[in-house]
Amino acid sequence: MSPSDEPVSLVGVYRARNARFARALSAPALERGWRVAWWALDEPADALEELTVGTGPGQKLPLVNEILRRLGSAEGWLVVSDDDVTFDRGDVVRLVSLCRHLGLDLAQPARSDRGGGHEITFARRLSRARMTNFVEVGPVFVVGPRWRSRIVPFPETMGMGWGVELDWADLCTEGCVLGILDEVRIRHEGKLAGDYDGELELELLRERLAARGIEHWPDVQETFDIWRPWQRRPRWSTVSRRTA
Repeated sequence: MSPSDEPVSLVGVYRARNARFARALSAPALERGWRVAWWALDEPADALEELTVGTGPGQKLPLVNEILRRLGSAEGWLVVSDDDVTFDRGDVVRLVSLCRHLGLDLAQPARSDRGGGHEITFARRLSRARMTNFVEVGPVFVVGPRWRSRIVPFPETMGMGWGVELDWADLCTEGCVLGILDEVRIRHEGKLAGDYDGELELELLRERLAARGIEHWPDVQETFDIWRPWQRRPRWSTVSRRTA
């Protein structure tokens, strides 16, 4: 099977009030024949009825695992998205296409908004993509097939996923290629932790950071290389293809 023939799945958890965002995000994936599945936290929305595989409250990582179990998807590319995301540049299809092209195993689009999130994830000028040791657990991230079995299923004890990025960063030392795509950009339309206990998640995150002797996130967020607009290919993609 060639890389372009590998299956792709798009999954996420949504609230009825954000169904229009989830439907718009899903449209290009459906046109490409991807498997698309969503979980409704409250009630299934008409716009997503045929894509809704389950309903009921819960936390992000356990619910995403349950979606994947019901979808029967255990291989190929995986895109996990929140329900309140819009693309300012590109779409989910362009996102996965670039990940394939660049040899990225775990990646996210850059953020064009600055309403929360990590500084390293904000879109950069004169950058098409960056090789990093950090990919955020939301609003959108991509898992490639080479490392999917090491990343999925997601650790359910981590609930909403705050801090799982530390475990993902550890994979860099084993050859997993992480990156942020400035050529594809998203805007988070919702409020951070708007529907769950953000203070509790923040406290748990602080404990996880402290256990590793980390005081602030930026202390451990690194950019290793940048793919500039005038470069035909980034240097890391050549390396990753040789070692794949």
